Order: sequence, then structure tokens, then C-alpha cells
Amino acid sequence: MIRASVVAVLVLAACAHEPALVSRPANGARSLVVRNVRVFDAPHAALLPGDHDVVVRDGRIAAIAEPGVAAAGLTQVDGRGATLLPGLVDVHTHVGSSPNPPGKVGALPDAQANLAAFLYAGVTTVLDLGNLSPAVFRERDRVTSGAELGPRLYAAGPVFTAPGGHPAEVLRAWLPWYLRWYVLPRATREVATPADARAAVTALLPEHPDILKLAIDGGATEDVPRLPVETISAITVAGHAAGVRSIAHVGSSAEAVDAVRGGVDALAHSPWRDELTDAAVAAIAAARVAVVPTLAIWDVSGEPRARPDDLLPIERAVARADVVAALFAPPAPTDPAIAAFMRAASAAHDARRRNVAKLHAAGVVLLAGSDACNPGQFPGAALHLELAKLVEAGLTPGEALRAATWENARFLGGDAADFGVVDVGKRADLVLVAGDPTTRIGDLGQIKAVVLDGTVLERRTQPGM
Repeated sequence: MIRASVVAVLVLAACAHEPALVSRPANGARSLVVRNVRVFDAPHAALLPGDHDVVVRDGRIAAIAEPGVAAAGLTQVDGRGATLLPGLVDVHTHVGSSPNPPGKVGALPDAQANLAAFLYAGVTTVLDLGNLSPAVFRERDRVTSGAELGPRLYAAGPVFTAPGGHPAEVLRAWLPWYLRWYVLPRATREVATPADARAAVTALLPEHPDILKLAIDGGATEDVPRLPVETISAITVAGHAAGVRSIAHVGSSAEAVDAVRGGVDALAHSPWRDELTDAAVAAIAAARVAVVPTLAIWDVSGEPRARPDDLLPIERAVARADVVAALFAPPAPTDPAIAAFMRAASAAHDARRRNVAKLHAAGVVLLAGSDACNPGQFPGAALHLELAKLVEAGLTPGEALRAATWENARFLGGDAADFGVVDVGKRADLVLVAGDPTTRIGDLGQIKAVVLDGTVLERRTQPGM
């Protein structure tokens, strides 16, 4: 989901950055030992038996040993009573957007501040599923080179859609003319035919997209133009020929089936408007298409939270005070289109949970994505909210954590992914939390330390929160 008001302010001007929520320590050390800690075994969605010492050398996990391992000269981290997990992975983000509500823009979006917020919340890898091209690819390059501090960034760039399809219809409706001409060709690729689709994929490939994003969504009133199956197939085939997979935003059960028939590799949303038919679930499972449910974004959109105390503690820690004030200010008259969208999102609340249960029972791989930053969805913290929603929908806390680590990492990096698991030889992207989130998912927010590439980051909360 991409909100036009968010994209609009992105292109108005460069904004001053807020004080960073995270920073690298001056010493730049990339080696440490975490002592006497419980270790989350992500592939098995459970804790390893007993406590362990975890040794990190030069940004990689060197040993997982019985307590008391020799580690002379390494930074010592006390893990007693805590749990060590792989750094969290969020496979549905929009890093250049803002959690501000529509029509209450306030502060401009700040991609660097958003990236810092992801890290503060223990999210060390993100997939951006819709942003301006080539800006998001340049952002990815700055993070990769170390010029900018942030989670490891994968990016899709623009969204492939039908002429007038989502999100182009929203951008045209909400953007003033002097921004519309700039944003539309950078945020979307509107393709009318399979030939158009193949040409658009070919034109994007020099930017090295990590995945192709398609939007197949008729909207709240189901009258928005949608990509036909043959055009979906043209996009996915062209992507696969270049080694690039596809993920499709879907709104309904029928749209999910079209996406699967068109050869997509994953679905973003489970869907959000209605309940999956048994035939749709069977088609998704047979094609081995993964699904990112994104329960939280639709809950927040359909039934906005009433007061700041409704936010999770981790949300309050990363939220800017002016954004919180805007979210909980007295509501203005609602645009009819927004009102219809909110009604549709609210009406399907229970159906979305049944979708998760059906997919899980059918053995479909569930991935974890927050859809931050959209209104009311704070970067990093929104993934914590999403995991709590997945547990509400029937997953165990361990299964939700596995989705946000092991499964997400394998989706992005394949079976040989070197992140998403605490194991010897893997990247030392780690999060240390007080308590046991495999028993109480809320304990995930009690972060004691975030480690990126073997470095313990310095963390601080937003001023005034």
C-alpha cells in the first residue's frame, strides 16, 4: 500500500534529519561475546536447550558454545535472563514514506530517520516494495557502501500496474498537477499489454531491482483497473529470465488466484478485502507461493487506534511526537474514497485472520511484513505489531519469529542466506531482548542490544517520547 500524500511530500524538498535513533560506536568494534544467553533456533521456531555463549569475530558468528568459553580481548555482553535472536527481517516496507495520517502531512518524510528507526527496533534487513526510481536504488547503494547507516536494503523500485490501476489511481486523485507529472512515472509502471510489460521490465533491469512489485487490486469498490493474467505473466517471465522474482499486492481471493496463475513468487497481503476460497488456498499452496499477510496495516487503517496509550512501547520509542499528535488529533471530515477504504478494511478484519489460519494449515510459507511507513505504521516498530497480530491469528510466538527471521531471509537470499539465523559462519546481525519472546511475543520489544555486522549499535529514543 502506498499513500499519495506520503509520496507527495517526499518530492517537495529535502528535509533536515532528526537526531539519529541509532549510531555506530566510535571504536567500530566488530567482535564480541554474548554470555549466558538463550538462543533462538529460527529454523525450528524454538530456543536451543540451555544457555550459551555466542562469540562474534569480525562481523561473523564464530562459535555457539557452553557458557565460559574463552574470548580474551572481546567486548563482553551479559545475556543472562535474555534471548538472542537473529536480526529481524521486514519484507514489506516503504522506507521513503511517513507514518503521518493522510491530510496531516506535518514533517516531511526522512528516509535516513526511517532506516535508523528500523535498526532501533531490531530490524536489520528490509525489502522496500514500492518507491520512487531511481532514488530508492541510490539509497540502497549508500547503505551497502556504508555511507549511510541502515538495515540491509533490498528494493523493488516502481510498482507495475494497469493503466489507472493501484497505486496510480490514488496518485492521480490526490497529487496536485505540479507533482503528478514527477511522481507517477517514478512510482509506477503503467502497462497496457504484455509487450508493454516486457519492455518496462527490460528498462528497469539496469537499476538491478531485487524483486519486481505488481499491484493487482480493484480497490475498496472493486472498480479500479487491474492487470490481466497474460500481462502479469509477461512481467514475471521477463523477471525470471533475468533472475528477478515477483511479488504481487492483491486485494481479493480472485486477484490472488490471478497472481498465482500469472507466475508470481509471493503475495503481499493475504488478501485484505475478503476470505480466500478453498480453491484459492489450494492454488497458492500447489504453486508454492509465499504470502505476506500484513494484518496490522489493515487493522490500523480500518479501525484506527484511539489514543497514544494504544501504541506498543516500541512504537512510542521510535515515534516522533508531532506524528503522534497528528495521528491522534480530532479527525477531520473524511474523503469519501478514504471512508470507503476504511469500511472495507474494517469489514474484513476476521476474514484476514481466517486467511492466515487457512494458509498456515495448507503449509503455505508465511512471511512477515509491516507495510511501514504507511499512516499509523512506524518503521521497525510496525513489524513488532505485525508479529503480535500473527500470534492473534493463531501462529505460535516461535512461528511468528521464524517468519520474521528464517523464512524472510530464505525468501530474500535463498537457502544459502547468511542472515536470519544464529549459526556459526552467519552474519552477526542480532537482537538481544529481555525475557522470552517465544513464550510472550511482547517481550520482543524489550530490546537490550542491536548488533549490525558485529557492531553493537548505540540506541536512543525520540525526543519527547
